[in-house]
Amino acid sequence: MRFQMPEIPKINPKALIPDEVRERFARKTAEKADEAATERVSTAPGTDVGEKEISQRIADLDVMVQEPPQRVFDAYLLNIDATLYAGTQLMPEMKTVIDVLDELRRPVRYLSMMSTVSTDALIEAMAKEGVAIEPHQIVTPGRQLSNYLHKSYPGANVFVIGDDTLSAELSSAGIKLCDDPAKINVVLVAHDRNFTFDKLATAFRAIDENGAELVASSLRRVRRQPDGTREPGTLSIVTAIEVATRKRVVKNLGAPETDLLEMIFEDLAAEPQDALLVTDSLGADIRMAKRFGIPTALILAGDVTIDDARNRQEKDQPNYVLDSLDSIVPPYIKDQL
Repeated sequence: MRFQMPEIPKINPKALIPDEVRERFARKTAEKADEAATERVSTAPGTDVGEKEISQRIADLDVMVQEPPQRVFDAYLLNIDATLYAGTQLMPEMKTVIDVLDELRRPVRYLSMMSTVSTDALIEAMAKEGVAIEPHQIVTPGRQLSNYLHKSYPGANVFVIGDDTLSAELSSAGIKLCDDPAKINVVLVAHDRNFTFDKLATAFRAIDENGAELVASSLRRVRRQPDGTREPGTLSIVTAIEVATRKRVVKNLGAPETDLLEMIFEDLAAEPQDALLVTDSLGADIRMAKRFGIPTALILAGDVTIDDARNRQEKDQPNYVLDSLDSIVPPYIKDQL
């Protein structure tokens, strides 16, 4: 007679963990995910700079201090999204800073990460606040994307998933827009509140059937709105296309990748270590700058606190944490002017 082993029920190992331990672990995991970068770093081949060199650039920068810089930098990169759109009341300080930098003859570049805003709109908005700037001083996603497409895909037919402002800016820069899947060479994904299944289907057919390549203006998971609320970022659209086509994005042009800074420094008479990037947000901007070897200043203008900055990993911390925008210029300089 054969002996038959009784069936032993399977036990989920997680069931042995007390509820309070599981809950505490879940909270910690959620906190780390929220603190982590909201951008996915592209792993596409062909990048010129290795991670070892990037790590050295970050290590060469000073540690974080809560005091104004004690030097005048050769160039300044100012993220103006908070100043114009986030209700931070930074404009009076910005006008003061710009006057000082003009007096010192230091070049300034104004950065906007919003693909929904054109260069002309930014110039007009700044002019209404009494600040006159030239088109070459403004760096927008539209300008960066058109620059990249002309260099990497000359003459290509591009299908844009984005808003009308971005499409118009790309078209005016000489980019050939196309929505015929059989003729599309590049699918370009930017922020698009009107993303539809039809757009997904067009992208799918262009990539799956015609071999088009997928390029992203950003891989931001969450996008902060001017009123402080958050909404899904471009990553959600990119992921939908990747899942449908089983093809990865070949290029991410958003932070923390450094393509934006590479474009800026092509015509800027300054070395990265002698420039200063100024922002009001922790995360991708600062990581991008430090990966490129640029010192950074965080302005505590919104809901970000000094403790938030301290709690970041050192590689993601700004070099300077300042209470006001005009603190990016040393006090002794302002006193002399």
